[in-house]
Amino acid sequence: MDKIVYKLVHLYVKAGLHLFYKKITVSGLKNIPKNEAVLFVANHQNAMMDPILIATHNSRIMYFLARASAFKNKIAAKLLNTIHAIAIYRVRDGVNSKKLNIEVFKKCISLLSNKKTLLIFPEGSHSRKRQIRSLRAGFSKISHNFLQENPKQKLYIVPVGLNFTNTINYPEKASIIYGKKIEVNRFYQENYRKFTGSLIKEVQTSLKKITVHIPETNYENVSKNLNEEEYLTPTKTNKKIAELIISNTLKIHKKKAKKNIFYYLMVINTLSAFIFWYWLRPKIKEKEFISTAKFSIGLTIFPLSYLFKGLLVLNIFGSTYAFLYLLLSVMVVFLSTKTN
Repeated sequence: MDKIVYKLVHLYVKAGLHLFYKKITVSGLKNIPKNEAVLFVANHQNAMMDPILIATHNSRIMYFLARASAFKNKIAAKLLNTIHAIAIYRVRDGVNSKKLNIEVFKKCISLLSNKKTLLIFPEGSHSRKRQIRSLRAGFSKISHNFLQENPKQKLYIVPVGLNFTNTINYPEKASIIYGKKIEVNRFYQENYRKFTGSLIKEVQTSLKKITVHIPETNYENVSKNLNEEEYLTPTKTNKKIAELIISNTLKIHKKKAKKNIFYYLMVINTLSAFIFWYWLRPKIKEKEFISTAKFSIGLTIFPLSYLFKGLLVLNIFGSTYAFLYLLLSVMVVFLSTKTN
């Protein structure tokens, strides 16, 4: 039953994503092992949108670590459990995080021992910056413990690069790149420090190849010289970044795109959702959660609004007009997303 619920949620959310994003490109799926234990290790720019995008554009059933604070709300906790989220605790959560995380790591190792997959964001927090930050050692600790318990079993790490034209605006484009798989077994040694040092270096290098990476010392100057489309092509853009650092090219002035008629038709047809958004927006303290909040509204208030109005049309004009209303409502959202 859990598998059926997961598949249904997976299908619904994936459909929602393609109505929310103007374009989602996926590459490197061939790098994902089909019947082996896999740790997916990704950069983290866009809060909950990151695990949702990876889980819905992947051939494997995904489990992932999420900060425990996200589970405080009962409804949110139920949804997170449905999509295979596992709570990871931090010192700031006000609990004995070290003790609780021992159990979390045991669960992770158990999943991998059964040749399942696990998604981890080793930067430890989200940030809208276009760079790979320092990686924490959680994934290497899990890897080391796993290989100690399962010395004859293969473990692979697949780096995942998430790149967005913009993590706040609508509609935007997203790119998911699965990098070349890393066989963790060949890094194994009893000395944990040496093992984790070499593994983190390898993963960080891999992530920088599949993610647009702007070094901190040149961040402001370089970012002003890139247009948003370039964030989707890390290989090409990282070469440009290296050239910009040397040449110090002048600033490019970016134009703000105007919304078209389909966007305004969507606003009129779903006014309740936009009123709710303008009430909610000031309450979002971290900008990384803006896209997540917008997408959540799109998955809930939009369909509920359309169903309510569809029922009104059904009672007044009949089933044909109700069907046409629902069809046109979805088409307006589709055209708003794809043509803006």
